[in-house]
Amino acid sequence: MIEIAAIVCLAGSPEKCRDVVLTFEAANITPFSCMMFGQAELAKWNEAHPNWRVSRFACRPAGQVAKL
Repeated sequence: MIEIAAIVCLAGSPEKCRDVVLTFEAANITPFSCMMFGQAELAKWNEAHPNWRVSRFACRPAGQVAKL
């Protein structure tokens, strides 16, 4: 499994940020395809959470706990 780890910040208070993790469970997802299609997944997430802005993101194997 591959996951997108993103840091999102409040639009009105950019100093207030949190981590968000989106997981892909399909067997054919590679880190490269995650980077290609991850932006679209984050755009969908952002539509559902309009008060938050994605600051940065990375693709990684699911279950890692490292900070971005």
